[in-house]
Amino acid sequence: MSKASVGNFLVGMAGLSILRNWLAAPDVAAARFDELAGFLAHPDRPPLAMRLDVPSEDVQSGYARWARAYDTAANPLIRVEQPAVRALLDAVPPGAALDAACGTGRHARYLHARGHRVTGVDASQAMLDVAREALPDSDLRIGSLTDLPLETASVDLAVCSLALTHCEDLRPPIAELARVVRPGGRLVISDFHPLQLMIGGSAFFVDADGQAGHVRSYAHRHEDYFAAFTAAGLVVQRCLEPRLDEQAVAMASGGLMPLAPDIFRHALLGLPEALVWELVRAS
Repeated sequence: MSKASVGNFLVGMAGLSILRNWLAAPDVAAARFDELAGFLAHPDRPPLAMRLDVPSEDVQSGYARWARAYDTAANPLIRVEQPAVRALLDAVPPGAALDAACGTGRHARYLHARGHRVTGVDASQAMLDVAREALPDSDLRIGSLTDLPLETASVDLAVCSLALTHCEDLRPPIAELARVVRPGGRLVISDFHPLQLMIGGSAFFVDADGQAGHVRSYAHRHEDYFAAFTAAGLVVQRCLEPRLDEQAVAMASGGLMPLAPDIFRHALLGLPEALVWELVRAS
């Protein structure tokens, strides 16, 4: 397997910083071009010469590797997604709640603290093992997004965070989420923004042993979500697109920010990183 080039990542970011500014701020674009030329003059030196093994993993193998590091590693997507999701959850009164694809249970913990009766479901036993350490008395179950182990119309609220990007077709998991929510109940769904996936983003991780990888992901357009929501009888209440701030940009640089702060800032700052939906199941 060929290794991923850190140089390609940096050059790509430089190109994006130039593209975003070539008309709106030509002086900025010119400065980033000169900075890029300086890196390209030394292709045999770091960072351009650096290579990494970043194997592509499926959900089972990827999250088994990622589980022990998931809650401790800097993650720009979680940084911008979590406050937006929690703001929506704060408006929902306590009731029966599902955290679908709950992972290590970060949203399940929040829901539990707010008085909800929480059921967590995940396809990864390794992620559930971590979740149980923080939620030993909660109802955590193995299950997939296309076959949730819950009765029809059994919860008032369903949360599904950063998981649908791993589904090639949105319609089956969204139909299944709608099935378990009572008529009039709410869903909060978050995902990796399709723009980020279209420009090369992925569910990149470094495991507890310091080895990199990424979980295979699919870019779903807004129209794909709308079609799946409509088919499942869900009505959109709100669509949010949390953006990368300065701290999230530093996280997204993969440790290269000190080498090229202006490249990463002009490439990424202000771009949408997450996509968050608030929905109601039609009565």
